[in-house]
Amino acid sequence: MSTENVKKKLFEITQNLISEDVISDVLKNSIEDLKLLLEKVSGLNQEAPVNSENILLPTGKAIGPKWAGMCLEDIPRTHKFIKGINYAVQKILEKNPKNPVTILYAGTGPFATLILPLLSRYKPSELQLILLEVNTISIESLKKIIKGFDAYEYIKAIYHCDAANFTVPSEFEADILLVECMQHALLREPQVGITYNLLPQMKKEAILIPEEVSLHLALVDMDEKNEYLSIENNEAKRDYYENSEAVFTLNKVEVLQNSSDFKKEGFQFPEKETHFSRKQLNNHDLIAISTEITVFKNISLNIDESGLTVPLFLADLNHDQTVTGAKTQYVVGTDPGLNAQLVRS
Repeated sequence: MSTENVKKKLFEITQNLISEDVISDVLKNSIEDLKLLLEKVSGLNQEAPVNSENILLPTGKAIGPKWAGMCLEDIPRTHKFIKGINYAVQKILEKNPKNPVTILYAGTGPFATLILPLLSRYKPSELQLILLEVNTISIESLKKIIKGFDAYEYIKAIYHCDAANFTVPSEFEADILLVECMQHALLREPQVGITYNLLPQMKKEAILIPEEVSLHLALVDMDEKNEYLSIENNEAKRDYYENSEAVFTLNKVEVLQNSSDFKKEGFQFPEKETHFSRKQLNNHDLIAISTEITVFKNISLNIDESGLTVPLFLADLNHDQTVTGAKTQYVVGTDPGLNAQLVRS
């Protein structure tokens, strides 16, 4: 395909991705089209064994290009993030239309999936990118993507680096920090380490995307859950689970409050102990860790809506009736995640 044709195709796909009233089949087809387009332009052979190899970093696991590329198949995740980023760009341009919005995107993967579609919506005078990626193959794919879409004028810089210890050059001031290097329950990947490194280097008014990731202990009623999920495109409230207060929160306020301590050797997030009443426990089947994600403003991913928000099972209350809650503590390092120790009566 010619450059003009791929840009035209990207524009058509993006129209659906940011639409307020896109129907599910159109959205699904648009994301499939986006995947095929990015694979074609990049020439990335996702089945090559080397592309499945992860990189182990001091702050977690950077997934291989194959897995990073496949993330776009999570339709709600891709849709909500692109919509949220677009909304944030619009808000900044409304306040200051004379300057481009600069996005620092950490962990682009091979396609820069979450921001590339928006290049079809904005001019280089409105949008600029600083791209960080640790995987060599993903960097090479990214360069082919930029060439294939003739996107050079949007790129301030590309860095082959570990974003969790990258120092942002003083000449680059970003309006948005975009980090999506996570699995459900903030497991294994370096979302927390990257955010704690980069956000304190941003200007005071910079927007963090996702704005908030919160982990909770959740009680789940499996009969109600199965009934809810049996209805296709169910828009009803997901009332088959009950969340505790957040046991770990990643947002701008928390990061800036803790950033100086986070850098100290031996730093640990506080342990929290959560208990449920006997009535709550009797009305549910499972206890799990749930993940809720606010992408930007009112655009969010709730429990079971995406692979990022699937609950992480802790205990079956029908077979372990002495459980009353759990002690939890988020740990950082090579294998980050929320440690949970069940509490029994």
